[in-house]
Amino acid sequence: MTNTRSRRPAAVERTREAHHPVGPWTILGVGVCVLLPIAFHPVAATASTPAAAHTTLRAPAGLQPQREIPELDAPGEAREVVYDPDHRSRPSQGVFTATAPEHTRILDLDLDCPSCDVDIARDGSTATAWTPPGRWNFVTPVRVLLRADADAPLAGGEYSGTFSLDDDEQPLVVITEGEQGILGLQHEDTPDRSGARVRGVTRESPADRAGIRVGDVVTSFDGKPVTNAADLRAARIGRVRSGAEVPLTYRQQDGTTKTVRVTLD
Repeated sequence: MTNTRSRRPAAVERTREAHHPVGPWTILGVGVCVLLPIAFHPVAATASTPAAAHTTLRAPAGLQPQREIPELDAPGEAREVVYDPDHRSRPSQGVFTATAPEHTRILDLDLDCPSCDVDIARDGSTATAWTPPGRWNFVTPVRVLLRADADAPLAGGEYSGTFSLDDDEQPLVVITEGEQGILGLQHEDTPDRSGARVRGVTRESPADRAGIRVGDVVTSFDGKPVTNAADLRAARIGRVRSGAEVPLTYRQQDGTTKTVRVTLD
């Protein structure tokens, strides 16, 4: 199933017959239109600049490759992949199609064209946009807005989808990386290897909010037994992401054992 977002007013067909301008599309003759290079106003979700931008890809003839490879944090903000126009004139209706790279979903496919139709799959795996029928010139950038899945691998990686205009295709490449969850405590071995003893707690951290204090001993984290400091690091680092809620068991200095659920920063 798809989530259809129509950008073509009902009056467009009648206007086209009368050869009047429609938004950024100017009717030049029967079935002839040009996409004028008007200013693009990005949606609010993409107002921030990507945290890192990689080398611009070299442009071959025809459909241009994406400008840059964005890094997507998981969880994190959505980022744009931008394709510059090739300034080629095309004789009939154009069809843009994007498929999402692994571990991402498409939120928007923006042609800067109010009279174009856009369909986005409910799961964000694909998006398709159609220009109005007739001859047209591809002269404004196309933006694909993507967000990394919450369960994207913490280790990160470069993943590829596709972007096409009719039969001309380019890769759609992103780098995704899970954001390591932060517990907010410093720990060390206990002499008897009975857990990881807390020697420092960051103020207002998840550990602090959970009531863990200096001198307490963590004995289990996310269902994994903890007998020393290395066990606690191994259970967290590269395994539990920001925003995850995990069970943590610790022994207080009076011998009382508590199990709490901690949401990592």
